[in-house]
Amino acid sequence: MEFDLYEKGKELLRNDDNIEWIDKITCWVKKELGYNIYIFQVIVENQIEIKKYYETITASIATEFQSNLEKAIERWNIYLVFECKEFVDWSIKLKVEQDKFATRKVVWDNLKTEEMGDKEYIRKRLFCLEINEKLKKHENKDELIKKIEENDFELYKILNKTKLTLDQKVAIYLGDGINE
Repeated sequence: MEFDLYEKGKELLRNDDNIEWIDKITCWVKKELGYNIYIFQVIVENQIEIKKYYETITASIATEFQSNLEKAIERWNIYLVFECKEFVDWSIKLKVEQDKFATRKVVWDNLKTEEMGDKEYIRKRLFCLEINEKLKKHENKDELIKKIEENDFELYKILNKTKLTLDQKVAIYLGDGINE
């Protein structure tokens, strides 16, 4: 299905209260059969900006955008994606991603310049699940870790967190938090 820029989404959020962060936002729409999925992408410099803006952006999306949607399926299929070149502390990610008010929130950090704001990167990361049926057994642990780093850098970063149990690492990777 189509995945396109949706200028109206951003314009609905534009008001005097949102001047500080409105230019950091892009809105996308993924058209499905009979409904749309909306993605608000926010490009930030660092985790300080995420902490500073995520609650006001969420509230603005809820009041200015979500409340005007007629279809329930559309009201509950809104994503808020924070993209950051720098590392974002897992506790900040957890706080943002576990906040269930109005939108589904994700924080992507340590992004390459070409990934930031890229339509295809967002589409693939949110909506494409690739399963490789040919699983190759890795005898060497270092070889396996290198392969994970090449194919799923987010998983690689989580696995390298030494202060967490394996269960906590899996919970963070799946987006369920560390209290599960």
